Amino acid sequence: MISAAKAADPAAVWTVDCHSRGKAVILEEGDVWEKGCISVTQIDEGELSAVRAATISGRTGARIEAGARYSACALSFVLHARSPLVPTLRGDARVFVVGEREWYGGGLDLTPSYVEEEDCAYFHASLAALCGRHGPEGTYEAMKASCDDYFFLPCRQEHRGIGGDRLAPFSPRDPSRAAAAAAPVISFLSGRGDLLASALDPTGPYLPLVERRRSLPHSEAEKAWQLLRRGRYIEFNLLYDRGVKFGLSPDSVERVLVSSPPLVAFRYKASAEQPEGSREAATLDVLRHPRDWVAAGGGGASSASREGDSAAAAGGGRE
Repeated sequence: MISAAKAADPAAVWTVDCHSRGKAVILEEGDVWEKGCISVTQIDEGELSAVRAATISGRTGARIEAGARYSACALSFVLHARSPLVPTLRGDARVFVVGEREWYGGGLDLTPSYVEEEDCAYFHASLAALCGRHGPEGTYEAMKASCDDYFFLPCRQEHRGIGGDRLAPFSPRDPSRAAAAAAPVISFLSGRGDLLASALDPTGPYLPLVERRRSLPHSEAEKAWQLLRRGRYIEFNLLYDRGVKFGLSPDSVERVLVSSPPLVAFRYKASAEQPEGSREAATLDVLRHPRDWVAAGGGGASSASREGDSAAAAGGGRE
């Protein structure tokens, strides 16, 4: 993944941070991505606090006691684009073990500042094809629904992005779910051809979108909108993201928050409502009402015509 990111953005500056629980490789100041991080974390023989044990028990139904020993391993990454026309990509694969119990999870999701229907349709069609190769019928639909349910900000009544695929944490020891869940897990964690391996493939679900949008001109108004949307990204991470809540501690704060974008903006009531007919309003509508992108097949006018028609309504479109 690092090699693929370097090939796509040779100008980026890379920093490697090796710590007691893994390695974080940070990307900054690239032409394509303003900031990103690809990291591996491994915890051996950790001890669950009372709060963490209660959280896991409530979420899984398993009886986990305070002081229980646990192990965990995760590969995670996020790429925050410089251009407001290029979406943010995030993904992860993880395993969590307490005694004889083990849970797996992970996913891949897209967060655009501006929703482009053809990009969303392509991204989801790519994920559906991957799920179709690695899982039983209905795998993509179940994982998309899980992604939409998870990346939601109740206080805003908005989804963080246009979703993707998310494997809700599951235990293969649960006989009611083991058979249906085994294939998607292999899809995530198997090597060549899996969901995360394809994330930065030149013909995968994401990089074709980058190449399509990276050189397009954008206005200061569009950049300002991107920073406001990044504020939503931060809100979700700090208020709702389970991994952040679980992992945040004095000794881990830097490597947990390294997934944050480099610049964000919060303006009072500035991003709640936008002029009717604007690209910003259209984006908010999609974030409030998730679509079936595979069934839609992109639909609507071409992005080029939308950009031209909506520039005036947006109050400062393309330069």
